[in-house]
Amino acid sequence: MFNVNSRQILYVVELFGTFACTWPSDSNSSKKQIICRNIRWLFAMLNLTSLMISLTLALYYFRHDVFILMKSISEMTSVLEAILDLILCRLNNDQLQVLIGKVKTFIEVANEHETKAMERYMDRYKQFLSITASAYIICSILFSLAPFFSAQELPADGWLPFSTESPGIYCIVYINHVYCIYLTTFCISVDFMIVILFSYSAAKLNILKVKLRHVNDFDVLVSCVKEHQEIIGFVEDTKTTIETLLFKTNATMGSAVICAGFPLIYNQSLTVMGKFILVMISGCTRMYVNAWPADDLQECSVQFAQSMIGVQWVGKPKKMKSTLIIMMQRSQKPFVIKMGGLLPSLTLEYFANFITTISSYFMAMRTVIES
Repeated sequence: MFNVNSRQILYVVELFGTFACTWPSDSNSSKKQIICRNIRWLFAMLNLTSLMISLTLALYYFRHDVFILMKSISEMTSVLEAILDLILCRLNNDQLQVLIGKVKTFIEVANEHETKAMERYMDRYKQFLSITASAYIICSILFSLAPFFSAQELPADGWLPFSTESPGIYCIVYINHVYCIYLTTFCISVDFMIVILFSYSAAKLNILKVKLRHVNDFDVLVSCVKEHQEIIGFVEDTKTTIETLLFKTNATMGSAVICAGFPLIYNQSLTVMGKFILVMISGCTRMYVNAWPADDLQECSVQFAQSMIGVQWVGKPKKMKSTLIIMMQRSQKPFVIKMGGLLPSLTLEYFANFITTISSYFMAMRTVIES
């Protein structure tokens, strides 16, 4: 997967998102395709909700068993993550459709220089994205096969108000668990989609930066100003659309990582420890997947603002100087990705603080429980 181009990466992410029912629908979809998509989304929501109810019941039923309780909470937050992904992506379908449509159009019509600019960012992230996706898939396989290698009856640590001794009932519940596990896994496509949107914005800024170095005509400068305004508009639309998604990921992944650490304290089987080690790693990498390109986009916007100083304006007409000054003023505001009013900007520095904070919460909860 490391030798794929931007078009192929977008195709793979679209496949993941289509399975998870989180990818925005095509504006050219037929009525039949829309109905099928709605049925698949409803089917996914019903399955996830049923597993969520089972895990919620487990919180009460196993309230005196800290080990099972923490496992259930960790799994519940992961399922909640998937449910919220489906709901938020559906609510923002039109906005995501427009944003992804612009990226697809750019990839299709880009010239060699523009393609290289986009590839430069995708090459930067694709290896880590591949490793993250692999970790999620391995984790889902371990959860799915756990009943065959341990005393655990079902993949998830839920509780059901009926017996599953009947082979028919057991198969139905098992399939429900496995389906939900893979839905949760493929919801990583939401974060990969955000990476693509950030990469597109950064690539467009770099392309414009190169174009500005060779501006010697007022009409060309005006087109650059319009292009810069389009980039600003795209980034603002992206921030508005994904802000809630980022806030949700921060809350759910933090909870999942903290609770997944508790099974490692107790002497458990290698299968159980392996599952929850991967849950912790996957939760942390999911935050990093968002923080890294967001930090790069912010840095790219700062570099673009600095590059404006090097634009040749001495000896140019007055209207050209005025236009450059307007563009300089607009570029002074960096592209900072917000995660809601309660949280700071999404950067690598925030990711480091995120790891430190959840480590502190974990140690505090461990002390309270053991006492």
